[in-house]
Amino acid sequence: MNLAVPLMLLITSAAVASMHRPLCPSACQCSSQYYVYCQDMEITDLQLAEIISGVSSSAVLLDLSSNHITRIQENTFTSLPNLEYLYLSANSITELSNNAFLGLPKLRELTLNDNGLDVVNSRCFSELSQLKDLNMENNLIKSLPEGLFRNLASLQNLQLQKNHMTALQPNQFSGLTNLRLLNLSHNSLTSIAGSVFSGLRSVIHLSLMNNNLNLILDKNNISDLVFMHGNDFYLSLNFVSIADNNIEYVPSHVFPHNANIKHIDLSGNRIRRIGGHAFNSLHLESVNLQKNNISEVNKDIFKDARRILHLNLRHNKIQNIFTGAFDSIRDNIINVDLQFNQLSYLHPGMFRGMRRLRTLNLAANGIFLILILLNLSMNLFIVLSSETISGPAALRRLLIVCNPLQKLVGFSYEDVNDRIFIESNSTMISSTPTSVLITWPYKEGTQLYWTLSVNCVNQVACEVPHYESTLRPYISQVIVAGLRPGAEYFICVTPVFLSSEVNISQCAHVRTQLDSLNDVRHSTDPDAQTNDPVNNSSSIFDIIALYFLVVIAHGIMHSY
Repeated sequence: MNLAVPLMLLITSAAVASMHRPLCPSACQCSSQYYVYCQDMEITDLQLAEIISGVSSSAVLLDLSSNHITRIQENTFTSLPNLEYLYLSANSITELSNNAFLGLPKLRELTLNDNGLDVVNSRCFSELSQLKDLNMENNLIKSLPEGLFRNLASLQNLQLQKNHMTALQPNQFSGLTNLRLLNLSHNSLTSIAGSVFSGLRSVIHLSLMNNNLNLILDKNNISDLVFMHGNDFYLSLNFVSIADNNIEYVPSHVFPHNANIKHIDLSGNRIRRIGGHAFNSLHLESVNLQKNNISEVNKDIFKDARRILHLNLRHNKIQNIFTGAFDSIRDNIINVDLQFNQLSYLHPGMFRGMRRLRTLNLAANGIFLILILLNLSMNLFIVLSSETISGPAALRRLLIVCNPLQKLVGFSYEDVNDRIFIESNSTMISSTPTSVLITWPYKEGTQLYWTLSVNCVNQVACEVPHYESTLRPYISQVIVAGLRPGAEYFICVTPVFLSSEVNISQCAHVRTQLDSLNDVRHSTDPDAQTNDPVNNSSSIFDIIALYFLVVIAHGIMHSY
């Protein structure tokens, strides 16, 4: 038997199988020949070449993060022409040699963050024409060589935050025509050349927060502002952050017209003054000015900035908001934060017309130390807690009529020295031609008992029945009977406290039904319950009438 042919076939098959067997270095894990994971394996510079020689040339991803690599030499990765993702973060790399990434024409993502990089040679990225994401965050980089990014036309995201850079030179980012995100936060930048961002046409997110930029622009030298005139990327910019720097003054018209800018963050600076029309002609949605030294808001700061939805002015030193300061933003504003300022007075109409306003924060201002009257009438409160208005220690009058109020919570008055007047409204649950069922929001307090009063709105077409004027303290609704069909009444339920200077008025303007043969009369038991639907006496006209009747009944000049 001739064994030569079978033996030759066996050898050939073994060779072919060897060619297609996934290669994986012994120190790594591979899900296939395309994905090689060597992170956290204590790999050193001496072992790096051996590791790479064991990786298939077909590999797409190589993770070498969290090892002990200190330097990337020239031509280190030339045997991996198909590599698209290279992770070198959390090593001890201090230098990137020229041509360190030669032979990686398909590389899309490179992470070098959390190393000790302080030397970056100008040609280390020269062959990475397809690179889209480059992360060099949290290194020791003090400066970037000229031309470093010249051939990175595909780069979209560049992370340079948490380094030691003190200055940026003209044309520093030349070549990055498709860059969309540039993060330079948490450096030590003190100055930026006027043309530093020349050539950047696509940036939409620029962060310069937590630097030492010192922009005291008394002469309106706006070329010093890195995102201003003369930079190609300005018209594409969407988000601007210069938070936590040393800016003291924002001059007039400092932001040229740009319909794309939606968010500006100037928080954590030393801004004392903002020039008129600073945000003019921008389509801003949010402005963050918290943690500055602003002492007043004049009527020109936000003039023509009509699209602002969110305005943050907390933690400033604002003592005065001029009449008309918010005129331009009234129609669209949703959130206004003014807490932790020094406001002692809010002029009438300051927030009038803000139909979309959902959050107004005035906490920790001097105004709550002297506030005597708070009018929350004609809103949509269903439940109101004492904690909501716990700040105004001097509050003497609270108006909450014309709300669909069902419950007042936490308003407890046990001291004979308590002083407050609260005007609320009761609610008619149901009615018949001769009776109405009334409930009220203040139910769970420290009242001694309730007093009931029934008055005719129209004396000619009305008749006041005999009724018990004192009600037991634990009831929460009452039926008033003996009324005239089709008549209008003004019914009030008032709690009585130890202090004679606590008055909680809860009144309802009601109308009985017209008489009919099929009318079903209600019991006069004050603890009775009912499920009858609310009649049309809750119309807007009755609500408005109730408001004015309350004012007439108690007097506008009632005070403590």
